[in-house]
Amino acid sequence: MGFNPRYRMWTRENWMGHAPTIYDMSRRGWSLTLHCNRCRFATNADVDKIIRLKGRSYSPWGRSAKCPALHCGGRMRLRAYAPGPNETIDI
Repeated sequence: MGFNPRYRMWTRENWMGHAPTIYDMSRRGWSLTLHCNRCRFATNADVDKIIRLKGRSYSPWGRSAKCPALHCGGRMRLRAYAPGPNETIDI
């Protein structure tokens, strides 16, 4: 698909409609990373593992998880990279 300037104008709701579930994100080739809002710890997310554990219809939009870093207490949020439109999206 390559770079298309119209994606720069998309809102979070547009992206949610484009890939509403974890399976849709996987099917579109999105890569996901987890980022802590407190200690800034970041790691790659295993999309296939999430699908196995939560199911194909699981929607990560607006969700967070406890940070695994010792003594942190922050929350991990997903950030997606969509290779087709070449955009990074905060989930």
